Amino acid sequence: MKRLVIVIFTLLVCAGVPALATPAIEFSPDSSTGGSWEYDGASTLSFNQNITIDAGMGSNYDALTGSLVYIPTLVISGSGSYYDVKPISSPTIMITNADKSAVYMTGTLGSGDLQTIGTVAGIYTAFKTDITDIVITDAGKAIGSAALNSILYTQTQGLDFELSLQGGSGTNYRSFAEMLAGGYAGGNGFSGAMSIPEPATIAMLGFGSLALLRKRRK
Repeated sequence: MKRLVIVIFTLLVCAGVPALATPAIEFSPDSSTGGSWEYDGASTLSFNQNITIDAGMGSNYDALTGSLVYIPTLVISGSGSYYDVKPISSPTIMITNADKSAVYMTGTLGSGDLQTIGTVAGIYTAFKTDITDIVITDAGKAIGSAALNSILYTQTQGLDFELSLQGGSGTNYRSFAEMLAGGYAGGNGFSGAMSIPEPATIAMLGFGSLALLRKRRK
């Protein structure tokens, strides 16, 4: 009975927590390789590789740390404070090892929203899964990454994708919004994350509690 109360309490606590996605994979460009974003002033947003994974499940000791993320070139449309963003040509997003000889994960990057906030622009799709058709390869399963294992464990059909672009650098504009509105070219750094959406994370926490109780019972 006592164990049952603990389980119920754990699930109630989880249910009472706001539905915030759990960052599974965090990444930013490796400054030593010149990774960054570039905007051509005419709707095309591209990325210089390599985009290095900084952490998996909040830990920079995850086996995925140091691997690379490939983001396809994007096209921006719209005006004002909100813009639509979608991949040009192939929408495949990919995670590989450091020398790109092995693929760990692939997925399909969907269209989303870009909102300019002062000198910072963030690409995000609120309350939607932005990476679908996720495939974690045998190589990805073998490396022992907590981030990839968590995606497998929850059997999620999609991941939330978030990209934060630092304000543009260049001439004739002062912010990312002015760069888009004025058609100016430029570039700067960025960071991003792939997150496991709710309620998958809550389910993962609940199953973890049940597994702990089974272990104690044994």
